Amino acid sequence: MKVSARRARESSPDLFPLIQQRLERSPQSDFLQFLPGPLNLSGPALLAEIRRVSDAISRHRLPAGARILVQLSHPLALLMALPALWELGYVPILTEASPSPSDQEGRLASFAPDAVLQDSQEAPKGSQSIFLPPLPILRLVPIATHGRLPLPAQTVLVRTTSGSTGKPRGVALSARQILADARNISGTLGLSATTRSLAAIPLSHAYGFSTLLTPCLLLGVPLVVLEHPIPELFRKALGRHRALFFPGVPLLFDLLLASRVSQNLLSRLNPAVSSGAPLPPQTARQFAQRTGNPLRNFYGASECGAISCERPPQLTARPGCVGTPLKGVRVILEPAKELSRVAGKRSGRLVVKGKAVALGYVGVGARPRLFHGRFPTSDLGRMDREGRIFLEGRLDRMINVGGRKVFPEEVERVLRRAPGVREVVVLPIADSLRGESVAAAVVGLNGLREAALLGYCREHLAAHRIPRRLLLLPALPRTARGKVDTARLHSLLTGR
Repeated sequence: MKVSARRARESSPDLFPLIQQRLERSPQSDFLQFLPGPLNLSGPALLAEIRRVSDAISRHRLPAGARILVQLSHPLALLMALPALWELGYVPILTEASPSPSDQEGRLASFAPDAVLQDSQEAPKGSQSIFLPPLPILRLVPIATHGRLPLPAQTVLVRTTSGSTGKPRGVALSARQILADARNISGTLGLSATTRSLAAIPLSHAYGFSTLLTPCLLLGVPLVVLEHPIPELFRKALGRHRALFFPGVPLLFDLLLASRVSQNLLSRLNPAVSSGAPLPPQTARQFAQRTGNPLRNFYGASECGAISCERPPQLTARPGCVGTPLKGVRVILEPAKELSRVAGKRSGRLVVKGKAVALGYVGVGARPRLFHGRFPTSDLGRMDREGRIFLEGRLDRMINVGGRKVFPEEVERVLRRAPGVREVVVLPIADSLRGESVAAAVVGLNGLREAALLGYCREHLAAHRIPRRLLLLPALPRTARGKVDTARLHSLLTGR
């Protein structure tokens, strides 16, 4: 039986009522468009679909305030299931849709959910199917837990992220923080009920959640959702609208630029922002040349939401620049002990303050580690007189070569300037003499040779920064999110 409205408001203060108000005030028949469908829903029609999902889930007996591990790959399913869970007073735990068995085991151990909600084709043992066309079949899998995930008061969502050890950890957010993040993004980029966004990235990831899902549900920003990020669906979406706000990842922009989507249609991706991985300068340059619009770096973190965005007066921005802080976000530089020998006086750890900073880290068997409105990132950076942020490396990627600190980004910048090099990733590998050594995986033009690269490094790098291993590849391995698969690269480098 569905929990009372009062209990739902206590578990999710102001969140679902706000969604309800926004959708009821969005009467246009194509407020939500889904392609290839075609499926068009007004705000009230979307609200009705959300309540259908809520009613179906409520028939399965779950404890009040249940923690639900959400593993949905279908964008419509996520767009409807999350507010449905909030209406019921449940706490979604957002994570990857198709984990490996070992990853799934780690998530169940780390978060002890009361149930798993997924849209996989396979029906796990003990699962209960929910059939609600046009959605795929949803599977609700009750989990017998021996403990419960401790959460700070006001938690309405847990976002999962990997720590430096690879063990999953949760980031707890309140309704206030989710709303602040959506407002920071929309206020900075000019998103409103009179603009429209294009969703081709996963809405379950922090980037898609903050730039697409919450502005739609909480602020009434109309949305076009692509079932798959393929050129034909981009053509259909861009053929219907003169301009679409488009958050993408570098790999997706590269695929679009290499596709046969016309220059006229690509120019309708405006504004366009890139995040999730470093934006190659050539990608930004080619996008500007093809569309006449800048491709802007967008910077954020799961723990504090969106941080900054480029707003360059020219079409291409300076390398390493991720723009100025968004409205409502304050960024300061904090000295770090690790930087005593390797960074300039103007560099420091980037610390983010603001209403969008999450409540803190959570996990089974540990008390919540609260942020109190202040999150120290693992990014090293500097700020110029105009307040623009330049990223210079990650403190958790630093390589210790016999006591000497090396930032991989320093070596990557040098290698990218070498003739014939297109992409490069630098990683640490174990070294019995030095503790760690520098290793590099390089994608280059035909004819690129390891000896030539090493010679270039000897001319431009100190001895302890020269890669002890070089691996030439036709392409870098990537994850489903388009990020470089560093675990796979490390395996390739250490296996040589």
